[in-house]
Amino acid sequence: MEINKTILISIYVLVGLYMLYKLFFRKSPYQDDYEKLYNEILNSDKYKVKGQFDKEE
Repeated sequence: MEINKTILISIYVLVGLYMLYKLFFRKSPYQDDYEKLYNEILNSDKYKVKGQFDKEE
């Protein structure tokens, strides 16, 4: 009986910790827009800067 109580308490603690994590560490909607724009700038040829290492042969 003692083991069952310990298991139930540990499950409740894990669920509570998960809910606190989701509450405090969720992304804001602005973060998604920022990441999308940042990835577009990094990976796009439109914003590519030609430098001394970009030698066309």
